[in-house]
Formats: sequence, C-alpha cells, structure tokens
Amino acid sequence: MDFKHLRSFCVLAETLHFGRAAGRLHIVQPALSNHIKQLEQELSCRLFERSRHHVSLTSAGHHFLREAQQILQHVSDTIENTRHIATGTIGTLHIGFVSSAIPAVLAEAIRRFTKRSPHVEIELTEMSSGTQLAAIAEHNLDLGFVRMPIYHEHLQIRAIAREHFEAIMSDDHHLADQTRLNPAGLNEETIFVLARDNAPGFHDALLGAFHQSGMIPGRIKYIREFSTAIQLASVNLGVAIVPRFAAYSTPGNVTRLRLDLGENFSEIGIVHATPVPPLLQHFLDIVEETRLSQAKLRSAEL
Repeated sequence: MDFKHLRSFCVLAETLHFGRAAGRLHIVQPALSNHIKQLEQELSCRLFERSRHHVSLTSAGHHFLREAQQILQHVSDTIENTRHIATGTIGTLHIGFVSSAIPAVLAEAIRRFTKRSPHVEIELTEMSSGTQLAAIAEHNLDLGFVRMPIYHEHLQIRAIAREHFEAIMSDDHHLADQTRLNPAGLNEETIFVLARDNAPGFHDALLGAFHQSGMIPGRIKYIREFSTAIQLASVNLGVAIVPRFAAYSTPGNVTRLRLDLGENFSEIGIVHATPVPPLLQHFLDIVEETRLSQAKLRSAEL
C-alpha cells in the first residue's frame, strides 16, 4: 500500500472536496482521483460516495480513516524517533557502577546530562567492576563506572577520578585522636579491605601499597562491600581501609583519617565498547566536562 495514497485519502476525508484536497497535497485533481481509485481497488470497497456536487465517506471510509490516521502518525513518529536516536537526543543508556563512583563523578554527570537531554532514559545498575566488564563485552551495558586498575583487551578503559585512601574507625578507637595516619600506625591492627574477587586490580594495588609503606597489619579481613567494612569499623571491630569517595556516607560515630600511602592512590574509571554511538558520546562528553570542573574545584580548595 502506497503511503501517498493514504495521505491523499486522509486529506480528502478531512476536506470532502477534491479541489481543496488536491491543493493541500500540491497535486493536480486527476492525480488525486487516481490515488483514491487505486486505493479503493486495493481494498475492494468504496471509501467515498461521490456525486456531481457532493463527496461523503462511506461506513468503510469512516473506519479506514481512523486506521489510516493512526498508521500515518505511527510512521511519522517512527521516522522522527529514528532521527533522534541517530543524533543521540532520545533513547536509553544502560549504565553500571560501583557505589563509590556516585560522589566521584557519576551523580553530577547524570544531573547535567538529564538537564540537557530530558528525553533520554538512564537505567542504573550497581554491580562489581568485573561484572560490568562482562556485561559491556556482551552488549548488555553501555557504560561502566569501575574501580581501577582493571583491564580488558577489547574495551576502552580510562581513569576519570583519583582519590586518596582513608582509615575509618570508631570514635572510641585508640587512633581516633590523630589528624592524619601513617601506615605504620596500623601495624598489628585488624583491618577490613575489599575482597579480591570484587575488584582484583584495586585489591592487588592496595596490598602492594601496604607492602611498600612497611605496613604490617595484625589481621586482614576481606569484605565484599565498602559499606560493610565501614559498618564493622563503626562498632570497633577493626579499621576499614577505603577510598575517599567510598567514605562519603558514614555513620555518625566514626572517625575518618587520611591514610598516607605516598604516591599510591585509588582511581575510578569508565569502560565502554567501540564504536561509540552518538547517545553514549553525548554522555561521555558530559562526564569529561564534569571531571574537569571537579578537578578545578578541588585544586582551588588546596
């Protein structure tokens, strides 16, 4: 069925006048008559009652008008949406994240993006860094905010935020009156760190930093979530070693001390596949804008 014939039918049904309908369609009246004739032949029924001075819809014509208008509207919407998707102005972004990425960059990037692209839906899923890599490689996730270092030969990975480590402890811990903590101060202490299977690169880098600093913990307990480590520390069962951004939401009865590990820092990174579609590129541009503005703000605070 020719969409031109559908448009001709709808305009004629609205005007009930061949001359005015032909004018609106910018075609000659015989061409319009031919469109209607071909459409009626295809449907095997009359859509209009015609006389020398009168045009009206048949019952079949009334029914077909409703359907034809819906078809044309659907086609128009489909074309418009496809163009918007091609330019990245509508669609859905599936984003994975580790919780500590929220205060680092993610929350502000989403705020800026949704203000500029209100018709884009963002679906957020909290998951471990390794799980994000697998989901992106399988095209089940568009973008991941991960704990660095992490590697994948077929994905693009880069750091977007650097943070120092903090020691979290109960207010009544014997080290809580310090202003800054040397790693040697944690010798013989029970410490909580993130388990290796949650973030292998981060885990190995942290323990390597412990070794370089000469830190000899009494016991290391491996926890699956930073929040759990902080809760355990809050009841004086040990000291949680976490990146600064992971310590944004802490109970009121804990002390946060910067842990001086020299040039060893923790990093948040982003991961995505290539090529990058326009919608994701728009979001990546805003992530970079957010990263630069936050870095400038932190520099001003120093």
